[in-house]
Amino acid sequence: MAGAGTPVPRQSFWRRWWKAGAVGVVVVVVVVVGLSLPGEEEGEAGPPPRNARTVAAVDLGMWDCLVTQELLELSPADSRTVGEVTVADCGGPHGGEVFSRVSLVGTAAENEDGTFRGAAQAEDAARAACAEEFAEGVTDPYSHDFTVRVIHPASSEEWTVRQSAACWVSARGLPEYCLVCETKLTDDQEAFRRALVPYTRAWAGRPPEDASLGARRAWASTMERGIEEAAWLLRGKPELRRLGPEAGAGLADALTAQIPYWREAAAAKDPEAHEQAVTEAELAHSAGGEVARARDLIGLAPVITE
Repeated sequence: MAGAGTPVPRQSFWRRWWKAGAVGVVVVVVVVVGLSLPGEEEGEAGPPPRNARTVAAVDLGMWDCLVTQELLELSPADSRTVGEVTVADCGGPHGGEVFSRVSLVGTAAENEDGTFRGAAQAEDAARAACAEEFAEGVTDPYSHDFTVRVIHPASSEEWTVRQSAACWVSARGLPEYCLVCETKLTDDQEAFRRALVPYTRAWAGRPPEDASLGARRAWASTMERGIEEAAWLLRGKPELRRLGPEAGAGLADALTAQIPYWREAAAAKDPEAHEQAVTEAELAHSAGGEVARARDLIGLAPVITE
């Protein structure tokens, strides 16, 4: 698969990253993903979608294009368990795309006898599987401002019909464009993508805005580990060393500057302290410029954010 651009109501981390490196660049297209952006800022803009129709969520498949306005107006919980969604032709305006469908059989969503364990367990299993799919399967997950989202079964009745979840990304007003189409990367670009996989996986697994403090703290610990692993890979890959520090060690240093704040977020005693630490982590580094320079160095286009 390929990338378009990962998922809490405030200006997203990815947007800060890429704006720092895209000053003076005129961008004509736009996008987003489900890590956590305000619903009213996401969705379609301009002309109406083409051939819009309602389909059952169980029938969603890879590369289906979603009309997200009504979907993103639902509560976070309802948006993850909705029974029907509106899809449209990808050649027209759309606010999201399905990038994978993951099986929940054999996961925490299922009891030993094959019955449904519960909606919370299904959500956790779906989010983990979709984060993995996004990190491993999307060719350029930093090409746009993505938020990774899921739709999963919420009852025993639904479990008997669909023992799987749809993984999709929301994206701001990007008409006539495919967010997750196939893209061929050069060897250097692929090395860069692979080095960032641990970080991409961690960020794509960001819990939704209605998650418990415990879930948010666990995610902060995952972010710390993802950064450490990605930094080690960025510094060690021969392809990136050949290109110079801007494509490897320099970016690793920028990423690791966040770690003290992720540790604070993981240890926070209340939601406000956690969110403050996460905000500090997002602002505590120059990764926006570093990533933009690395992308330019290896021939990847600037990220599209709006």
